[in-house]
Amino acid sequence: MTMKCRRAGFTLIELLIVIIIIVLMATMAVALLGVFFRGQGARQGAMVVTQVLAQTKQEAAKSHRYHFVVFSKPGEDAWLEIHKDKDNNGIYNGDQNPKTDDPDPLIEDGFVELPRNTTFEYAPKWLAISPSGYCTFNSDFKEIQASAFDKIKNGPSPKPVGDIIIRVMNKPFVMCLDLDRASGKIRRDMFLNDAPTQ
Repeated sequence: MTMKCRRAGFTLIELLIVIIIIVLMATMAVALLGVFFRGQGARQGAMVVTQVLAQTKQEAAKSHRYHFVVFSKPGEDAWLEIHKDKDNNGIYNGDQNPKTDDPDPLIEDGFVELPRNTTFEYAPKWLAISPSGYCTFNSDFKEIQASAFDKIKNGPSPKPVGDIIIRVMNKPFVMCLDLDRASGKIRRDMFLNDAPTQ
């Protein structure tokens, strides 16, 4: 009686099939991650703005003084500063340069950068938050009305609109934020890929 002895292991064909399956799965995973992470800088920037507004509101309530959120200029790498209103009149007396001394002092840990390669496409120069949480803007700022924001957001072809618009530089990814003046919070937001469609 003869016994056949089968060798343990894989044939070359079996190994090639497994390698091809692994490569295909890795390719699909990379493509899916690319879709998932697109525009994350704009989304993270919106979270930073929301957190800075909440922190400013807390500082204003705690000290019973106006506090300001100062925004970097459009086109620059995005940053925010939190300042205390020295004379408590609700009008910011500084500028938009983080390297200069300001009549309204920067609070400790009051300089915050947004994710790399993000910029404010549109934002106020500054906004003031009162101790009660009410929000006001620099006088030449054109605030978007909530109804206009909703009309564009829910329309057939949304476009970037809002009180604060954060863009990923050289990319079509945009985060639009609508501020509620009464509460000093973000009321609505919308993420857009505003690349032109062909």
